[in-house]
Amino acid sequence: MDTKTQQDSPKRWGRFEPWPTAIVLFFVVVFIVNAAFVIVGQQSWSGLVTEGAYVKGLAFNRVLEAQQQQERLGWKLSLDSAKMVVGQSGPLSLSLRDRDDQPLAAAQIQGVLFRPVQAGTDYPFTMQEEQPGLYSVALKVPLPGQWDVKLAIVAPAGEYRYVQRIHLPLPHSGEQNAIR
Repeated sequence: MDTKTQQDSPKRWGRFEPWPTAIVLFFVVVFIVNAAFVIVGQQSWSGLVTEGAYVKGLAFNRVLEAQQQQERLGWKLSLDSAKMVVGQSGPLSLSLRDRDDQPLAAAQIQGVLFRPVQAGTDYPFTMQEEQPGLYSVALKVPLPGQWDVKLAIVAPAGEYRYVQRIHLPLPHSGEQNAIR
């Protein structure tokens, strides 16, 4: 029996075992997939962050108070971007009324049009009063897609902050030729 054990021993060491190779290959694949995720994540991160997030978090109670003050004003706002066309100057209009549905006149309106998914495309503007309660500005938007309109309204009756997301689609094929 001793001779048989001695004869089997060299055969076992020379034989190919797939399990160690499979384990090593598994960890190699996991490492390659993780490396690919890291590379894609670094290349696709736009760098957009909330500026001053910690300070804004500390001031959250003041934000809530300002929101309650706005609700007490009872203003009614209606933003119209239907006539805006990508690549052409078009009107952005705002109808502003008080709680009694009377037009709010003599308001100073500062705004910013920006893309929430792309840094560096902020367009500040000032709206002009066309008639009491109706304000507008002509803007030329270079890209289609989602845009946020942020407004800071200061009127004799109070102050108001307003944000609305608008969608500007690609122009139709006939309109694209006019843009170029």
